[in-house]
Amino acid sequence: MANITLKDMPDDLHKRLRAAAEETGRSLNKMILVLLETAIGPHKSDRLVLLDRIRARRSTLRCFVNDATLEEAIEEGRA
Repeated sequence: MANITLKDMPDDLHKRLRAAAEETGRSLNKMILVLLETAIGPHKSDRLVLLDRIRARRSTLRCFVNDATLEEAIEEGRA
């Protein structure tokens, strides 16, 4: 794994990071990693897993709303 060094971190930011880490029971290092991971977003493979979950959920629904069913609902006053 790679290592990085943060320089010139404002004292207020450091205090807020440390407080957030303590509140969640994480080390300062782990808290920064969690925040960076959240900021960057999911990995591509995670998106594929999410898409599979969405497709599986859709297959259990009675109906799926697409443009045609939405227009039909609007015309019938159900929207």
